[in-house]
Amino acid sequence: MVVLSSKKNSSRVSLRPAIAFALMCLAPELSAQESGLASVAPTLSARTAAAPTLAAVLADEEPRIDGRLDEPGWARAAVANGFVQFRPNPGEAATERTDVRVLYTTDAVYVGARMHDSDAASIIRRLARRDQQTTTDEFTVGFDSYFDRRTAFAFAVSVAGVQRDWMIFSDTDEDSSWDAVWESATRRDDTGWTAELRIPLSQLRFAKPPEDGSGAIWGVNFQRHLAREGERSVWSPLPDDGSRMVSAFGTLRGLAGIRPSRSLEIRPYVLSSATRAPGVSENPFFNATDLHQAVGGDLKYGVTNNLTLNVTINPDFGQVEADPSVVNLSAFETFFPEKRPFFQEGADIFNFRLGGGDENTESLFYSRRIGRQPQGFVEETADYLDVPDATTIIGAAKLSGKTSTGWSLGFLNALTSSEHGRFQRPDGSLGDQLVEPRTNYAVARVIKDFRDGESAIGIIGTATNRGLDEDGPVSFLADAGYAGGLDFRHRFADGNYQVNGYFLTSLVRGNAGAIERVQESSRRYFQRPDADHVDLDPSRTSLFGTSASLDFLKVGGGHWRFGVFGQARSPGFEVNDIGFQTNADQAQASTWVNYQQFEPQGPFRRWGANLNAWSGWTFGGERIFTGGNVNGNFQLKNFWNGFFGFGQELHAHSTTALRGGPALYYPNGWFGWAGFNTDSRKPVRFGGFVNFGGEYGSETSRFSMGPNVTIQPSSQFELSMRPNVTWNERAWQYVGQPSSDTGTHYVFGRLDQQTVSLTTRLNYTVSPDLSIQLYAQPFVSAGTYDNLMEVADPRARAFSDRFALYDEDRIRRIESDGFGTYEIDEDGDGEADFSFSDPDFNIKSLRSNLVLRWQYRPGSTIFLVWSRDQGSFVNDGSFEFGRDFGDVFNIPSTNVLLLKFEHWLGL
Repeated sequence: MVVLSSKKNSSRVSLRPAIAFALMCLAPELSAQESGLASVAPTLSARTAAAPTLAAVLADEEPRIDGRLDEPGWARAAVANGFVQFRPNPGEAATERTDVRVLYTTDAVYVGARMHDSDAASIIRRLARRDQQTTTDEFTVGFDSYFDRRTAFAFAVSVAGVQRDWMIFSDTDEDSSWDAVWESATRRDDTGWTAELRIPLSQLRFAKPPEDGSGAIWGVNFQRHLAREGERSVWSPLPDDGSRMVSAFGTLRGLAGIRPSRSLEIRPYVLSSATRAPGVSENPFFNATDLHQAVGGDLKYGVTNNLTLNVTINPDFGQVEADPSVVNLSAFETFFPEKRPFFQEGADIFNFRLGGGDENTESLFYSRRIGRQPQGFVEETADYLDVPDATTIIGAAKLSGKTSTGWSLGFLNALTSSEHGRFQRPDGSLGDQLVEPRTNYAVARVIKDFRDGESAIGIIGTATNRGLDEDGPVSFLADAGYAGGLDFRHRFADGNYQVNGYFLTSLVRGNAGAIERVQESSRRYFQRPDADHVDLDPSRTSLFGTSASLDFLKVGGGHWRFGVFGQARSPGFEVNDIGFQTNADQAQASTWVNYQQFEPQGPFRRWGANLNAWSGWTFGGERIFTGGNVNGNFQLKNFWNGFFGFGQELHAHSTTALRGGPALYYPNGWFGWAGFNTDSRKPVRFGGFVNFGGEYGSETSRFSMGPNVTIQPSSQFELSMRPNVTWNERAWQYVGQPSSDTGTHYVFGRLDQQTVSLTTRLNYTVSPDLSIQLYAQPFVSAGTYDNLMEVADPRARAFSDRFALYDEDRIRRIESDGFGTYEIDEDGDGEADFSFSDPDFNIKSLRSNLVLRWQYRPGSTIFLVWSRDQGSFVNDGSFEFGRDFGDVFNIPSTNVLLLKFEHWLGL
């Protein structure tokens, strides 16, 4: 993936892959504007004038879904053809002819497509599991059944019969987690291939047709991917800059007699699992084999024509892939993306991002807070512990949809149970302690579209409420957290320019200790001794904050794009009870300029270049970052892709480096990246990236490289391997802040860290409904510290003035039970005045999943899952590749074998 902005997230050019309708499966380095993900909508008059029209025909009998297209109704249906290219030569006639017909009954819409091919033997046919993207010939239909020119439901089937579906919203954004239950079949012959689709009306959302019998009017578009040519052709032309998608759909007429369905879908599940984990017989909580059974399920009900209720009871996500291993040496939380299906599907309505740039993960609602790892800990001295890894979700419900008058609605509520940690005291007695209270999470979102979707105003509100005892063991948590506000967007000048903004407030309530903890968190550090604009108040029982954002963008019309972004977040703004936020007390501004060449030029199929700049300050006027970068991306005519960039960061003051201490000067720095990928159509493809950076005036440098190779000797088998190696040398890495009679000492050291991982994925697809997947990631990271020192003058520019090394005769290391401690003799009297733990580390892990997935009927699936988790930590920073990587496989492991049965019922 191309990195178009630095960690300051200045660039507003999208980095997400274009899974949306106009440009699926293209090279991953494409920008949003090139891939059709920029949010622009045309006026109704412009759309109507350019869009083609197709009449749907009522079927005399329901077609049999076999890919033959031999029922009489197909011969009577009107034909949509005359496809034009979207890539690589926008507007030119498609290389091969495509004919599409649409039939319907009162229960379903049928689509039949004939993909003619003058070289049928060269059709690329690759198997994959459902919803997995791969380079293959594919046909897609998108229905704008709301006919709001902003929302569509897309259904794709490959020549191998692999289904994909997703929802498009805001004209060009996509939600690939949306799933429907539908049927398809394909056939291949000497003249090309055919696709036949049956899409139940219960899977779509649409308004009641007019009473005059004229029938419903929908938007529609068809797309064909001719993989060997890298060609995307569409029935209703899309602008070559990809700035419109649903708003450029054609029109489907003649859907008379259909009625919206208030369908009821139930998907119960049963599962059984066995867990084997290492342990000792003396542990009263240890079972060599731990058996577990569970029952639960999901329900989906069409409350009205446009609103759908989703409910999950006692959900289980045992088939979900494990998170990758990381070593986090910062004071900030690591972000992990949502992978649980219930919270993924329909998440677009709740997506409220707090920061600029697609690299920014901050959001008002972060669904992984629901079912999080317990935040409390057992306070008593214990020989043995048994603490849950995650909080149990009792149930959750979502109500979402869009009305015919342009109102988008979303409401989510989830309840998690209280969790207790069990323990055995040294005297042998047992006890338990609350480690997470019962918690209710709620989100409400309403958006109203105006001017055919070109403008909108929205409101959002979130709430977290915990059942806490005033002096209980988890009373350090806030009782409640609330946030909410308004946002808007406005497009003008034929949809080529856009203004976005929001204003939010937050309120956290709790006892004085809980609110003091929030004030002292890494988001704000109110305890900083040099921060005159904030005060730490230990008596507070609530904390209020605000955040506002405004940006102006050119997002369409030609090759050039640009944007200006501004944001302010008050010191008290806090949404982490249900959101994801890394900082407060910040005002920032950024700008970017982007040029994209969409048509082939010289050796390039396409290319793009970007320029970004950013700067930020605290509310006290301290400049905390300033920087910029230039970068580019391209695809050659041989389908190789590349990307590159270089940037600079100017000296500033970090208000977080001392973790509650005074602001610390950091010097000018530099960073860069580059990478490439070969032709994705080939059975063997490879690529790689490098990422590097450093500081001027110190010994800080970092270098990371990650080659990758994918081997696909047949349409059924695919093996990918992605090794990654990182060298990190940091001249001033935070260690701790011990205290002595002379005050707090901010201890740093020179870190030499090496990290190696190998992410392996193996897919064997027996058929589109039966697949086996293996994921494994061995991981080793080791870091050793030397040149231990403390901060002498935090604002000094010279490194030697900023830090003071400990003299060798004033520092000594002692060891006990495999863990080291450094003692500092501050005054030279031979006695230790303060101490801190040896920060050296060697971390090893191996996480793996093996999943057999069989969809034995549409919507119904059996999972057989084996997961394995191994991990170790030693207080030793030495790194030896052969020793450490080999030891990963010898670490005692926790193994889970799970069988899960899901059955879909449509009522």
